[in-house]
Amino acid sequence: MDGNFGLDLDTVIQHVENADTFSIFFPMLRRALVVDMRESPGQGPLVRVMPMARSAADRLRSLKRQRPHLPRPTEVAAIPWATYVENVISFGVWDRLVKRLESSGHKDVVRSANACLQDLRRFERQEIAALIRGNRYETIWARKN
Repeated sequence: MDGNFGLDLDTVIQHVENADTFSIFFPMLRRALVVDMRESPGQGPLVRVMPMARSAADRLRSLKRQRPHLPRPTEVAAIPWATYVENVISFGVWDRLVKRLESSGHKDVVRSANACLQDLRRFERQEIAALIRGNRYETIWARKN
């Protein structure tokens, strides 16, 4: 455990370093960073921000639709990330992901991952702004005057 967020960082890093397919999902943003490290001739790993899936089976189906030329993946590691996007970096997870992507030899996938990180940061800023403004959120109690 780290930072009281319920994260087992050793397990998270193990999945990032070893799983063929994994998803780091951000419940507050209703988005997930989906990584598929499988390759085919002429195509490297996939890194994409996608809407959160309802289940692992839904995520596996979406990966099959995204990459029809590859066999359907048999499993996906689902990693809940209930803290800020920036903590993916500060906890060392992002560094491990980038190193793994670099080792694939596909430089464009690292650029894609960095663009995904920027997207996640933008989604988080939008969500925090909505929270402050009260958009999509309601108080559970009202102040008594």
